[in-house]
Amino acid sequence: MPKIVDREEMQHAILDSAMKVYAKRGYHAATIADVAKEAGLGKGTLYLYFKNKEAIALAMVERHFKGMEDRFFQTESPETLDAFARSLSETMNIPDEQARFIRVFFEVFGPSFASDTFSAKVADFFDRLGSHYADHIRHLQAIGQIRTDADAAKLGRVFASLIDGMILHKGLFSISSARHDALRREALEMFVRGLVA
Repeated sequence: MPKIVDREEMQHAILDSAMKVYAKRGYHAATIADVAKEAGLGKGTLYLYFKNKEAIALAMVERHFKGMEDRFFQTESPETLDAFARSLSETMNIPDEQARFIRVFFEVFGPSFASDTFSAKVADFFDRLGSHYADHIRHLQAIGQIRTDADAAKLGRVFASLIDGMILHKGLFSISSARHDALRREALEMFVRGLVA
């Protein structure tokens, strides 16, 4: 009887293997054969799941942004400014595996930012994230936790940009977890002091 393989599970395993290969060898130097070997598959089997290296890279990016959406957008409105700051800090604290992906992302898709379509897709994610935080800020303003003269929409986008910058910093510059923790703490303490009602 043939072994039944969960297609989605296998695709994730291949993407994990590709991430390891791309992190070690670089996207452009790596081959489909390298990815297949890391995944413990033959090249032909790998092609049943992804038609080429570009399809693997695109799936990696889609999975990355889906993971970010699941993580960033599931938070409910906080009831205190301190709880909001803790939530932002947790969002900035990406696992090392995700941080390593950032270099691969820019190696593969850096030139794509010249494309209006690609840039618009990434910008849309951060627009939605900024709106999500703006809703939290408005809620905190309504319950007296944040100054009412703060522009919630602009501040929401500032927080989205801060999170993006902190995550990029960790991934691109291999900042240690201890240093990254200190940077997150200092940035958020500064914002909290400026927002207190």
